[in-house]
Amino acid sequence: MKNIPYLQSILLLLPFLFGDTDCAWALQSHQEPEGMYVHQMAHILFAMTLAYLSWHTRRTPAVTSNGWRYLQIFCVLLIAWNIIAFAGHEAYEHLAPSDFIDQDTWKEQLAMPVNFFKLLYFITKMDHFFITPALLALAISLRTFYLEVSKEPRK
Repeated sequence: MKNIPYLQSILLLLPFLFGDTDCAWALQSHQEPEGMYVHQMAHILFAMTLAYLSWHTRRTPAVTSNGWRYLQIFCVLLIAWNIIAFAGHEAYEHLAPSDFIDQDTWKEQLAMPVNFFKLLYFITKMDHFFITPALLALAISLRTFYLEVSKEPRK
């Protein structure tokens, strides 16, 4: 019977999660052109920060557990995601509204003929192949850290 408060909480949240379909809250529009410049700079800064974190954990001898290895995998995959997202944003800037069929719908497609920027845009839309394993590696890393700390004797 301990799970009943959790079940009630989930049931209360469902209408809020699925009730309003007018906005896609995961998307953020930017004012042209400054917003995209800042967004692209954020991708670069985020990738550089992850590169430093990965480099630092590799050269520090005190961090040799599996949790740190999974954190390094997370960093490498998220660096790759940032590069792909950056390239995708740049490719999108070279496309016109006429390059899409049913734009801004679930059935959006690229119009023929395919050129370099359309192909690059299409490939970079598959960025979830990097972000999903990266987040899984982060979750495993954090779980490993938690289990290591929970095994330590209390002081």
